Amino acid sequence: MRSILLATAAMITIGTPGLALAQQAPGQSAEQAADQGNAGIAEIVVTAQRKAESAQKAAIAIDAVTGDTLLQQGISKAEDITKSVPAITITNGGGSNTSIFIRGVGNITSSSYNDPAVTPSYDGVVLGRAAGAFGSAFYDLARVEVLKGPQGILYGRNATGGAVNIIPARPELGKNGAGFNVSFGNYDAVNVDGYLNLATSDNSALRVAATRQIHDGYNRDGSDDLKRTGLRGQFLIEPSDTLNLRIGADWTKVGGVGPGGTYIGAFTPGPAGYTFTPSGFDTSEGFNTDAANAYRKTLIGAPGFGFLNAMNQDASTDFTYWGVNAELNWKADIGTFTLLPAFRKSSGNSYFYGPAFNTAFNAETDKQYSLEARLAGSVGMMDYVVGGFYFNEKINAQNEYNQEFVLPIQDYTHKTKSWAAFGQLTAHVSDRFRLVGGARYTRDKKAMDGIINNFITFCGGLPPANITPPASFAAGCAAPGALPHYPNFLTTGDTVNWLATNGWIAPGSTDQANTQVFALLNGKGTILKTYSPVVDSGTYSRVTWKASAEFDVGPQNLLYATVESGYRAGGFQLAEGKSSYNPEFITAYTIGSKNRFFNNKVQLNVEGFYWKYKDQQITYFTVDTSGTLINSNENAGKSTIKGLDVDAIFKPTSTTTLNGKVQYLKATYDDLHLFTASPRDNIACPFTLTGGTAGGAPVKDFNCSGKPLLYSPKWTVNLGAEQVVPLGHALELVGNVATAWRDDQWGAFEYLDFEHIRAYWQTDLNLTLRAADGGWSLGAFLYNLENKRRIATPQRSPIGMAVARYTAPQTYGVRFSANF
Repeated sequence: MRSILLATAAMITIGTPGLALAQQAPGQSAEQAADQGNAGIAEIVVTAQRKAESAQKAAIAIDAVTGDTLLQQGISKAEDITKSVPAITITNGGGSNTSIFIRGVGNITSSSYNDPAVTPSYDGVVLGRAAGAFGSAFYDLARVEVLKGPQGILYGRNATGGAVNIIPARPELGKNGAGFNVSFGNYDAVNVDGYLNLATSDNSALRVAATRQIHDGYNRDGSDDLKRTGLRGQFLIEPSDTLNLRIGADWTKVGGVGPGGTYIGAFTPGPAGYTFTPSGFDTSEGFNTDAANAYRKTLIGAPGFGFLNAMNQDASTDFTYWGVNAELNWKADIGTFTLLPAFRKSSGNSYFYGPAFNTAFNAETDKQYSLEARLAGSVGMMDYVVGGFYFNEKINAQNEYNQEFVLPIQDYTHKTKSWAAFGQLTAHVSDRFRLVGGARYTRDKKAMDGIINNFITFCGGLPPANITPPASFAAGCAAPGALPHYPNFLTTGDTVNWLATNGWIAPGSTDQANTQVFALLNGKGTILKTYSPVVDSGTYSRVTWKASAEFDVGPQNLLYATVESGYRAGGFQLAEGKSSYNPEFITAYTIGSKNRFFNNKVQLNVEGFYWKYKDQQITYFTVDTSGTLINSNENAGKSTIKGLDVDAIFKPTSTTTLNGKVQYLKATYDDLHLFTASPRDNIACPFTLTGGTAGGAPVKDFNCSGKPLLYSPKWTVNLGAEQVVPLGHALELVGNVATAWRDDQWGAFEYLDFEHIRAYWQTDLNLTLRAADGGWSLGAFLYNLENKRRIATPQRSPIGMAVARYTAPQTYGVRFSANF
């Protein structure tokens, strides 16, 4: 089947993600299919430019995936959106934080105070944290829009990599209807969602939707499971032709074990570097099985260099996300005024292991208020959009990242206030030629009031008097009971009291608001308690801009060229000696063409892009001047990103659809330097010594220039085919196959071999029997035909292990849908 698809792809000049994919929906009737066949490929209406327009008429790089396509491809959560959008990668290495990459632009972080490089939005409301949007379920959606490249003018907050907008299906006036989808699959999967649309009057409507999604863990310790419940309501009223108001509310509860991972192996330092020893586990072992814990206890952890313990706490996640928002549109003589007020809150906690912590805990509450106001209209040859944006966010968090001989404890409040004024003009120079110019002034104010304390147990004395292997074995540090293994405390007072009560340090020892040193009473080691408060604030501002030209070569042929800039504010962090980082910037050049041919039977869209990226914010494990391990956000230097997207759809008949997307991407660091010291210096890049020291060890400058950006495969290919077979006048049989190729890519900045994600294919199959009138459908699905789990998030643990989270295994089941 794959070879057939590839051959077909070659014949029809298949392409990539630069655009929208329009397919026959599973619930279409034969009459609808025939109508669509006469009209050719269906249109998808998008609102990415703050107006409703066909994706084919939008002179921007955008993928739009309809709600029907999401259902058909089994996309019920954000991580799976790459099935339809090859340019995007979404990862989670543990906890509630989510990392988003588009064409290599993104950031991996476990800290919620780092802004995303790719801005998530729900129903047009920008979200400060990706977890709020992507922790929620994908159900009863109109579409998901993915914009590629900097969004610095019309789209909420500034973003350097792009934006993802999740758009729910909206209430429909004058219509009473309902529908549901229910599916059952392996891993005891049950996925149920439904909606109800009520015409409450001639000019108002209510839409309510809900979902419940569950499946057992893909790993033997129960991790990578799913327990999610969602509820959404919207009310729309249109008192007149010039005024409408829509009010919405949504709520999501996420529970279960949460994201997991597996030990790939461990690194042992030596005179010639690091030696890697595989763990022997398959991709589904997990961190908290008997076998995994037995393996863990054979490993030693720095800087105490004692053997590690089994996991001390079961992993779990318990988060609630909810929000309210409204959209008011008023058509006046000067244009349409739109107001978008919103409030969102997320709160909860999670115990998690990645990357091989024992055990990390996050307890966090995020609140955000936002308000956007804009006016869109026309004057003579000019179309205009002007507006303002306000964003106010507050994060309260208590975190610990237990590494057994190192216990980092964080407690902080982080605040962000952002103001922006924006405008965009479109000059209709002629009926076919348009010039577009836009600018946005943004002012971001950030404040951090927090503290990070580290309890660090050294074998022997403090550096440089600490003892390392093999001498640490002779010193007795690896003997059972020689060193304390920290419990999962959230306060320094509890930790000091535990150490004193259990006889590790002197009786009567107390916690003080400064750096402290405690000698172990058994003489085996020394504990350093660091004290690093961060109370700081700062303001960042930037003017971002856009200039483009659009030319209608024909009624269904668009040619465009754009240059635009993007910016992501700097900020503050809980990292000793490195409490702040600077903004990052990008300038993107794009030329594209969107086309329909042969009476809408063929769609061919092409986009070429060239991006210059400066001061990228990356997060990696490094050390401060005392030798303390810190997870620091750094400005990485420069990179160049360039490539080509092609997107093709061929619909020779009303019952046959072929589609393909291809992206060629070359994303390379022109300048990337990582600084660290032993024993955290396992990085596969050449280095020079800086002359400085950290914890008595020389600081190394690793030059990773020339390496590719993370999650930037050189080639990505998505191919699909759908065939509808009429079975008389009452029934239709629909077959769908989709396969995707992802080229080699890197998943972490150390560029170690296990972080190299090898190229792979993944294929999904659907077979559906449906009523010709669209009233019901019954289908079977098989996802991941190859039945292989691929590395999704590789992580080099700060205590020496190589670990990874993997993609889903093969899943299959049946689905029943109905509409009334």
